[in-house]
Amino acid sequence: MALLHSASSFATTVVASSPAASGSKIPKALPFVSNSNTQNFNFSSKPSRSRKFSFSIPRVAAPPTSPVTSEPEKSIPEVGEDEIEDEFGDESSSTKFSWRDHWYPVSLIEDLDPGLPTLFQLLGREIVLWYDKSKAEWVAFDDKCPHRLAPLSEGRIDEDGNLQCSYHGWSFDGCGSCVKIPQASPDGPEARAIQSPRACATRFPTKVSQGLLFVWPDENGWERANATKPPMLPDDFEKPEFSSVTIQRDLFYGYDTLMENVSDPSHIDFAHHKVTGRRDRAKPLPFKLESSGPWGFAGANDGNPRISAKFVAPCYYINKIEIDTKLPLVGDQKWIIWICSFNVPMAPGKTRSIVCSARNFFQFTMPGPAVVASGS
Repeated sequence: MALLHSASSFATTVVASSPAASGSKIPKALPFVSNSNTQNFNFSSKPSRSRKFSFSIPRVAAPPTSPVTSEPEKSIPEVGEDEIEDEFGDESSSTKFSWRDHWYPVSLIEDLDPGLPTLFQLLGREIVLWYDKSKAEWVAFDDKCPHRLAPLSEGRIDEDGNLQCSYHGWSFDGCGSCVKIPQASPDGPEARAIQSPRACATRFPTKVSQGLLFVWPDENGWERANATKPPMLPDDFEKPEFSSVTIQRDLFYGYDTLMENVSDPSHIDFAHHKVTGRRDRAKPLPFKLESSGPWGFAGANDGNPRISAKFVAPCYYINKIEIDTKLPLVGDQKWIIWICSFNVPMAPGKTRSIVCSARNFFQFTMPGPAVVASGS
């Protein structure tokens, strides 16, 4: 006996046949079921018994969606791995924002050791930072030796001031050229191998500005890098009436989470209670957008204190806080606080935060050697 189950909410009909009805015909009212190529499965409940159960499993076809036309179907092009954008994008169109066409501060110069190579991640790519003494400049390479792809950051600065790979001892100058292969013969094809472009390390544009080392993360973007200035700190940082402090930390936050945090002044009175804010001083902070574009945006709020904010894509955020106050004996004062943060996307879920702050009140001096005036 054939068991027919039809579900009106679906466009398919399923038919199950018992052994007695295995030879019965499929009703014409079931156009989506095919009885061809059915499979028979034999099961034995016990090895000693000869009784077998046979099940005929019909095939269920998908219902037609639309009448077939004479027009050929459009094929979907296959997408290769090199066409898939990575986490931070690699756009070639001028209408899209290109993450790699910008300067990124990767470290404070004072935190780098000129005698050692330093590993850093930028936009998900590992690079090695090192100091080329022959040209007195900081250099950034792709952290892969062209020989066997060993990490150059685990190498050393050799006796000639070049970056030496720790695997086979290949050495590279500040331009990325291979200058030494210890195992190569000084004559013949092995000597010519040193001069091969395939033996060169991949180099990125670098620039030092205001105590920060910047890297342009496109090895083919030298012309654009040379024509672009890195983001600058405000001029007040250079004035003697301002004292400044700089902090560098690697945080396990996504870039987007950290950028949202530094652009949100309303959290300060609660998250930084009795440090830089107070809960009882929380109030509405209306923000008026003054300008915006592909470069970022700028705006400010009214009142006292007045907070001006500017975002320069992709990772620079500037806050200027102006406070009008009055002090005994001194009179009216305008206190100014700058909080400038670079939030550098290292990898998904990891960001380097470089915060530079300056203020023109409550100045202090850092401990250091005493300066004795002449003639005393």
